[in-house]
Amino acid sequence: MIFRHVVGKSTLTEGLTVHRDFESFFESPEPGNKRDITLLFGAGQSTTVTLRKLNNARHHVQIKYETKAHLPLLNWLNDVFEINPITSKDASKNSLYVARSLYHNSADVADTDIFGEVTQIVSNIPFRLNEGQFYYNSELRRQFVKYNWEIEGKAIPELNLKYDFRKNRLQIEVEFGNARTYYQDYIKFMLSYNSRQIDFGMLITPTIEFASTLCEVGKQKALLQGRQSYSGMMHFEKAYRELSYLKDIFKMPIVILGIDISSAASPSPTVKTSHTPST
Repeated sequence: MIFRHVVGKSTLTEGLTVHRDFESFFESPEPGNKRDITLLFGAGQSTTVTLRKLNNARHHVQIKYETKAHLPLLNWLNDVFEINPITSKDASKNSLYVARSLYHNSADVADTDIFGEVTQIVSNIPFRLNEGQFYYNSELRRQFVKYNWEIEGKAIPELNLKYDFRKNRLQIEVEFGNARTYYQDYIKFMLSYNSRQIDFGMLITPTIEFASTLCEVGKQKALLQGRQSYSGMMHFEKAYRELSYLKDIFKMPIVILGIDISSAASPSPTVKTSHTPST
């Protein structure tokens, strides 16, 4: 099992919070309690850290290392990671890219021209500091229009369920929204496929790291608008995990893409994931 965490300043000084999608990977204590666990790092080094579950509304699970006994770990973290603030100038050098992909009954899709066009569309979108999901939805729409995709037509004539984009018998749904709403994307795929309008569907969603960045922007904008809460965001890792349970429902080919932020100065490899994920 792999648990990936976005590194920030607090990661280098005190600990990390386990994302709720990965809490089942740990034998967490009861809310309000804690226990010691062994954390491995570096070249065979280890230290005893604290795993605790907060007695709050969300029951956050945290791994804490903030005492003098943890100095070898803290020194190692600070040697490995260098955290610098992202400036507007730095952000202008970055764009989006397809970081991860998952194929269900569709392993040959990656070699098609239309798949290459989608990856190009994604890479055409610049990263913008302090911009949220509205900006990225708008930019994706602008790029798909530029490449002559059909926009927001009905999945089937009889229902007022509209797809996002369609071209060459491929239907795309872009999901930056609330994590529960993406199930409707699957419904639209199946309706279009069963009515023989498409050959396969593609879901585009941020990676968990990119979603975390967008959520922080969303929270700040919510506070500025006088709202006290923000609903969160769909991400690739959720779709990956849940397809293990949903895949038997879908006989049609489905591709899920996870998009992230890529530096223009470095290569942007796509990680291809098995089309039969395991939990």
